[in-house]
Amino acid sequence: MKTLFLLLSFVSFTYGQNTVIEYQVLPNTTSEAFRGMMLSASDLETNLKLVTLFLVYNENEMKFYASIFPPIVNDDLGASLFMTDIQGIYHRKNNSDDLYVEIDKFGDEENFIIRKKWITDWKLTDEKKMICGHECFKATSTLKVDYGDNDVNALHPIVAWYCPEIKYSYGPKAYGHLPGMILEVDGDFAIYRAEKICTDTSNEKIALPTDKKIITESTMYDLMDETIKKAVNKCQSESKKAEILKKEDIKT
Repeated sequence: MKTLFLLLSFVSFTYGQNTVIEYQVLPNTTSEAFRGMMLSASDLETNLKLVTLFLVYNENEMKFYASIFPPIVNDDLGASLFMTDIQGIYHRKNNSDDLYVEIDKFGDEENFIIRKKWITDWKLTDEKKMICGHECFKATSTLKVDYGDNDVNALHPIVAWYCPEIKYSYGPKAYGHLPGMILEVDGDFAIYRAEKICTDTSNEKIALPTDKKIITESTMYDLMDETIKKAVNKCQSESKKAEILKKEDIKT
């Protein structure tokens, strides 16, 4: 009876805990998009090793984000980090199509959340390989995104390797809807591959914040257009000012 009580206590404790998966990002040298990059595969891989990605999850929801980017150690690090395409903190409920991304700042807007809808119709295969000591199966799909105007846009093809042993339907950048945890995703530019799985001893908070404004991705694109327009107008204004000052110098 004592053994049964301890076992039930252990199961109850671990069930309520968060788990952390650390991912590394690698250049996808087999993709068409990669061939347009100016950096070599070895340079990209060296730079990308400086970044660690974290997926923290429990039975209800997940959070995915990049570690704080390291100081720029060479001129190409910025271009390398662009490949990670991690634009904030990703949140998703288990088996939900709705994806939420926390953004600190963009243009004049600060501390807001973008709501997206990712739809993935997976084709399961029998192909398998081991990742982090877990047997994973291959699935393929074409990512579809609703930008907020109820018009689903098909994007690039993706390959995912999922682990049925880990039952939750989560993955890097909030990919999901597979019968198990996604431990690797091969995208256009980058490959996100799990390197370590452990219990979250820090009990990190992963719930979506309730004190931030939520906007659609369509609104985000409007914000991008407005930010670009302001930057262009500023450049034109400074250019005109410099031209006027130059003419005044010539007169004097």
